[in-house]
Amino acid sequence: MKTLHMKKKTILVAAIAVMLVAALVVGGTLAYFTDTKSADNVFTMGNVAITLDETDVSNPDARTTRGNTYNVYPGQTVKKDPIVHNTGKNAAYIRATVNVSNWMNLVAAYYPDFKETFPNDGYKAALNLLVGELGKGWSVVDVVAGDTFTIGQFDAKFILKYDGTLAAGADTTAMFQNVIVPAGLDNANASSFSSVKVVAQAIQADGFATWDDAFKAFDAAQK
Repeated sequence: MKTLHMKKKTILVAAIAVMLVAALVVGGTLAYFTDTKSADNVFTMGNVAITLDETDVSNPDARTTRGNTYNVYPGQTVKKDPIVHNTGKNAAYIRATVNVSNWMNLVAAYYPDFKETFPNDGYKAALNLLVGELGKGWSVVDVVAGDTFTIGQFDAKFILKYDGTLAAGADTTAMFQNVIVPAGLDNANASSFSSVKVVAQAIQADGFATWDDAFKAFDAAQK
């Protein structure tokens, strides 16, 4: 009897072992059920593009991207109202430079009440002597030596910031409305006051937290 009982027990254990193995095999088979999905992605690249224009003094109802030529006399106020237009697909930060020929000498000679000297921070206000009030959103953030390196002539280049970002299809306000020719200008210095050159620059707003960060990257890329 004992022997028969032991045989039954052995068979039972063996059967259980077989069932466990079968379960492992089935489990292993289930682990290989797979599925694959795919998706095609289309990337459309944006861009940053601007135009800069101002009133055409030969046709006040039109605007020009070529700038103007003026015949002026001391104390005259002439129309000059540069506006930046975002013609690209992306929002952008905007910066402008205004280079005034021989302005450091002219300020010293013809504006005795203006006490600030280059390169002190207060000298940024020297641009207002020439153009009056800046447009809404524009401010002078720096002034540096200008583009001309003629002996005895000292241009001033003002760096202007436009607040916030300029959306695609949007326009800035005019940087200023007029240029006021120095009233004390005489024959000796007339030829040195020959240009007010405005340049606009733009960089994408995406990827930069601030205007300052954006134009640090802009300047680094130009080097």
